[in-house]
Amino acid sequence: MCGPYVPSMWLSPCDPTITKYKPSYGGILADLADYEWLTGPEAARWLEELSLSTEPVHQQLAKLRKTLVVEHARQIVQQVELRRRAVVKFGDLAAKMFFSDIPLQQATDLTTARYKASRIPRATPVVDYCCGIGGDLLAFAERGQVTGWDHAPELVHFANANLQAVQLHTTNKVSVGEVESQTPDTGEIWHVDPDRRVEGRRSTQIEWHSPGPELIDRWLATNPNGLLKLAPATVVPEAWAREGEREWITHNRQCRQQITWFGELASAGGQHRATTLQKNKNNTPIATSFVGSPEVAAPRTTQISRYIYDTDPALRAAHLTGAMAVDQGLYALQSGASYLTSDRAVEHPLLSCFEVLDQLPLRLALLSKHLRSKNIGQLEIKKRGVDTDPERLRKQLKLSGDETATLLLTKIGKSEIALLAKRFEG
Repeated sequence: MCGPYVPSMWLSPCDPTITKYKPSYGGILADLADYEWLTGPEAARWLEELSLSTEPVHQQLAKLRKTLVVEHARQIVQQVELRRRAVVKFGDLAAKMFFSDIPLQQATDLTTARYKASRIPRATPVVDYCCGIGGDLLAFAERGQVTGWDHAPELVHFANANLQAVQLHTTNKVSVGEVESQTPDTGEIWHVDPDRRVEGRRSTQIEWHSPGPELIDRWLATNPNGLLKLAPATVVPEAWAREGEREWITHNRQCRQQITWFGELASAGGQHRATTLQKNKNNTPIATSFVGSPEVAAPRTTQISRYIYDTDPALRAAHLTGAMAVDQGLYALQSGASYLTSDRAVEHPLLSCFEVLDQLPLRLALLSKHLRSKNIGQLEIKKRGVDTDPERLRKQLKLSGDETATLLLTKIGKSEIALLAKRFEG
């Protein structure tokens, strides 16, 4: 995450008790000494004590201000809240780590980071540019030697503190430096997470990223072995798409990351990969991938067969719906990211299979009457290719009953239809 940005604040800078204000990476901090205090032994006691508190924020602040200066009290309260939010990304490690607001939002979750690290040979050192608070950095450090760089001293301090918190700091270190002045050695693998915010707004235009494509091209000319973290919707230069491997990763049914793998890391150069991640009991990611060409179109049908399939977000983002349909013998109801159908059940981690119970026109009165006749009170509503808002429709249906089902909204030609279905259990 390189490049400056102004964070959204959860504690107003207009608070009259706050006398020092400086826009930073998600906080109101005067200088690096405040960060050093926060990661030190005195703050550790307060962080542990407050982590068990259920009091409102204003009461926590009032209590802390009896002992601590205003700035330190605010830091403790904010950090406890950030750690609670970070559990979804870092699990139990979040209680030991240090965060800022926006860098936490942008950090790679640990499951995804560990999967990325698993694709890198252990014997090769990694350089993590724009490492932020260290989401990817920690996973790289678990697999071998890593060196981190970021231009923001406060983030570098947090990243080093996070390495120490998980006892990975003895052979790994993060330093302050501008990525534009760095050049990865030929014996290293580089990873970069460019800043995607332009004037405070996120951008998927790669020419607005920092660092931009010119620097990546320079690195590729001297060391082609690297990986680039991007937003799912980002379009890469033609040469990168032709020579690299583009991968979209889903975790918890959300696709928030696209990776372009270069050089020896691109095991499927010129193709797209859709990957979905699950975790085993040891918190190790279990990955299922599908590799194909986005140019492959799915065979079309106007008939609903016994089974209908919703595709994983990574499959849709990678434009591999057609390739998956051809591979599994399925048919699409529409062009693009369509529902798929078949007369036999197909089980694949990138497909959600439903058995069709009824097919109806997408009309409120007809649907409401039909669902009441089926005693359906709990309804999962999904859509593809129609403008209907699922939550608004749910309210309009006024459901009541003891049965559960799924309603899939889509089109056949120009006709909008609703498919009442149940999840296929195999």
